[in-house]
Amino acid sequence: MLLNLTEEQIAQLAPDAASVKAGKGLASRAKWLLLEYSDRAIWGHCQGSGQTPYQTIVDIKDIAFRCSCPSRKFPCKHALGLLYMYASYSESFKQAEEPDWVETWLSKRKEKEEKKERKEKKTAAPIDEAAQAKRQAVRHQKVLGGIEDLQIWMKDLLRNGLLNVPERACTLFEAISRRMVDAQASGLAGRLRGLQELNYYSEDWKFKLTDKLSKIYLLAESYKHLDNLPADWQFEIRTQIGYPQSKEEVMAGEPVEDQWMVLHTRSNKVNDLRTDVFWLYGKASRRMAVYVYFMVPGTLPEFTILSGGTYQGPLYFYKGVSALRALPKELQRSDEKFQPSCCPDLETATQYYRTIVRTNPFVEEVPLLVDNVRLVTAGNAQYLQDAEGRVMSVHVDENIRIDILATTGGKPFAAFLLADVTFWELKTIWYQSEYYFWKDERN
Repeated sequence: MLLNLTEEQIAQLAPDAASVKAGKGLASRAKWLLLEYSDRAIWGHCQGSGQTPYQTIVDIKDIAFRCSCPSRKFPCKHALGLLYMYASYSESFKQAEEPDWVETWLSKRKEKEEKKERKEKKTAAPIDEAAQAKRQAVRHQKVLGGIEDLQIWMKDLLRNGLLNVPERACTLFEAISRRMVDAQASGLAGRLRGLQELNYYSEDWKFKLTDKLSKIYLLAESYKHLDNLPADWQFEIRTQIGYPQSKEEVMAGEPVEDQWMVLHTRSNKVNDLRTDVFWLYGKASRRMAVYVYFMVPGTLPEFTILSGGTYQGPLYFYKGVSALRALPKELQRSDEKFQPSCCPDLETATQYYRTIVRTNPFVEEVPLLVDNVRLVTAGNAQYLQDAEGRVMSVHVDENIRIDILATTGGKPFAAFLLADVTFWELKTIWYQSEYYFWKDERN
């Protein structure tokens, strides 16, 4: 069978913690009247409170679920229980011919996918280039008007001084952020809202504030001189300002075919909008990539991607300078595991970070891989230390720190980190070739 998920990876698929608990409760042979599999799916009959057992299926080629229970959660506890059963008791599953109810559901999924592919291949309606140019010109003037107001606001802010910013931070950036939204410069609006979220109780708030303000000013000034920039920088500045690159435009580029390992996953939920960010690493290309997916209630992700999983397929990268963001196409889960190539020490990792930010100063988080480091503590501060004794300040949650020390016993490991100008944030590790990750959810 192709399915090889750990309990931690199964938990990532659950809609909430209660479903995880309920699903684990169903990982018992006594709960299942039937457990079978084919090369496409696993399925079973789970005895519920009624006379008729629930029919539960999991598509193992492109993870998806179906259950005859009335639950509105997706996946339901029975689907999760089936996955937990296979993860713990795979020998309880018998290979068999797919029954009608399984074959029908899988066939409908395949037909739906083929219909989607045919629709995407249809020739798009001709673009009215004159109308498009007119819309772009109108937006350009709107953005320039917003930038003019922004730079006046920033000069007033500096003229009055920054010492009283912490006490006004809750409301100081709201009006100018709304002005950027009105000017169709959502990228600038997002950066301004980020100023409100700074920790003004930390000792380095002045450095963080001036660093972010300077980048906002540089971005605004760059847009004013857009026509004088090289093509790749024009794409980069427009994207940073808030101009979207369409899916069709991105996928018109040259794909990078590779085996992609999911290094880390972050989920952000604001009201009903969920944003999943996946950091990927290509085995052959040794290239980093970031896939961002937006999901609203009632919708399913286009691809089911799990931390630590490996997927074969092409990625199409956005245009820009040192662009990391990419779109996948037809990713297929692979059972092959590998450990990514890492910087051998902290000095090499630091040089790599500096190269990235020198190339593109607007990068917010730089993904780093570094080998042969250990986690050390000095007072309340956490550091990574390499074999040469060099140290780097690192941010790691207390529960993760304890888990890492319990797993490694203080011995060296390889790490994936997200770095910015103030600290590096430890996200996942490899110890003795085993991958360890922790949930990263922000609401």
